[in-house]
Amino acid sequence: MPRYRFSDFTLSTRKRLLIRNGRQLPLIPRYLDLLIFLIERRRDAVHRREIFDRVWSDVIVSDSALSQAIRTLRRTLGDDSREPRFIRTVSRHGYQFTCPDVIEEPDDVPEPVPVRAPGVESDLSAEARSAKSDLSAEARSATTDLSAEARSAKAEQTRQKVGASMTALMTGATRACAGAALAGAAAGIAGGLLLSVAPGNAAPLAIVPVLVLMGAGAGAAGGLGVGAGLAFAESSSRLRNAGGLTIGAAAGGAAIGMAVQWLMRWSLAAVVGLNLPIGGAFEGLVIGAAAGVGYAIARRHQGTPLRRSGRPGPAARSRLQRAAVVAAFCAAGALALTWAGRPLVGGTLHVIAREARGSQISLTPLGRLMGEPGFGPVSQALIAAWEGGVFGFGVGIALLRRRSHADLTNPSSAAQDLPRA
Repeated sequence: MPRYRFSDFTLSTRKRLLIRNGRQLPLIPRYLDLLIFLIERRRDAVHRREIFDRVWSDVIVSDSALSQAIRTLRRTLGDDSREPRFIRTVSRHGYQFTCPDVIEEPDDVPEPVPVRAPGVESDLSAEARSAKSDLSAEARSATTDLSAEARSAKAEQTRQKVGASMTALMTGATRACAGAALAGAAAGIAGGLLLSVAPGNAAPLAIVPVLVLMGAGAGAAGGLGVGAGLAFAESSSRLRNAGGLTIGAAAGGAAIGMAVQWLMRWSLAAVVGLNLPIGGAFEGLVIGAAAGVGYAIARRHQGTPLRRSGRPGPAARSRLQRAAVVAAFCAAGALALTWAGRPLVGGTLHVIAREARGSQISLTPLGRLMGEPGFGPVSQALIAAWEGGVFGFGVGIALLRRRSHADLTNPSSAAQDLPRA
């Protein structure tokens, strides 16, 4: 290990001592590391980033900590920043050790013991006490700087976590909204075509685009709430389990259902003068909870991601099966609501058509198509199960596709994000 001698200073890297005329000058370890690094790189102007990577590699600090360390070294060496003899500031870059007469020698060679005149010991003791006091003040100042930097770093980490959570929330809600909207539009197409060919139907074929828009709108609203609830639960370390996913999806579905319920009741009363007991909040709660349970179960069986060759792997082949799990739970929730006398979109449209004069969206022909004299219990149950299943499939296929893509880009995320039972 080398020992450096410059001017009337000796720097021992083996003993980690800075000595001046035989007197030890106290320095905190990190400042001593900085001085050693600058002397080792004395032929170069060392960039601030290199200094941080070498001296402060284990902590996050700002430029103020480095500036404080340079001031302490200059005071210890008796240097002046305006006319530097040892440490030069390189503007917008860093610092350089500039003393030209640096002697480097092995640190195992005994150093000559200086001869002191009588009475010098007391002066050195006083200087040592003064230097020790300066060191304590510098150490306290450095500790304060590091504490402030730690608080700033923690605040920045908190801001980054909040930003990541908001991004995940928006992404999950958008994907679920789009998937449920497409599923609702497909259900509207199927329902409109089936209704147009049903016996005794008076509605024209033009009813199909109307049902498409209504199905897409209802699906988008429900998907937005359920997707936001699931994304919020996934972004939280405490809610990233089956119970948390169920609670999050149920809360999102209930919130959207309450808003739709208020809007539908107000619109019907204001536009056509109908005051109907239209539901929404409870239905959204039940369908959201069912989607949360199905999604948690489907995500536990996350398979192998897509192969990089573009061919579908086991995950791609099983994605439809896992989305079908979400659809099955949503269909079961819709059936439970029907048996409790709480219709979904189709049943609500039938109630509105029955009360409104001249409406052509009555679902009675569908009941006759299924062997009932009207829109009876069997027809209501089948329509509700169809609506719930299609909605759950749309939400599941959108969110589970996002999970598979995340596993492809970051394979370790699958193991980390599996819900805890």
